[in-house]
Amino acid sequence: MDSFQNSRDEQIISCLRTLQESIDRLRDLLGTPTNEIAEKFYRRRRDLLTRIFASEGLNQSTLFRLLDEHKTPHQWIGQQVKSGFLEKLPRPNGQELYVATNKAVIELELRAEAESLSTLTDETLGADWESPEDGAYDRL
Repeated sequence: MDSFQNSRDEQIISCLRTLQESIDRLRDLLGTPTNEIAEKFYRRRRDLLTRIFASEGLNQSTLFRLLDEHKTPHQWIGQQVKSGFLEKLPRPNGQELYVATNKAVIELELRAEAESLSTLTDETLGADWESPEDGAYDRL
């Protein structure tokens, strides 16, 4: 009976620690204005969906890397599919691509963001293309 009691006590202590961590996290969140938290969440969603839209879809491994770079759990995919912002499309090569839906493009105005992202990339590449360093390669 002692081992049962010890195990039970350890579980209780573990639960209390988890509760304390949750309370501490909640206190931190309450110190931040709610609209700021919501804006941060929606901004990250818009940024991720914009990248997916601009790339014309991502396979699962590439999407996982993108989420990892943004410290976003992979469950985010299911949440976006459920809310109608992301869908999985089968490809003839057997791979499936995750793409932003028309709903996401319209409601989150992804087209304008994707165009500005594309323009920025084109400007950066154009400037690099005309650089003296690039000219050295042209002479080779």
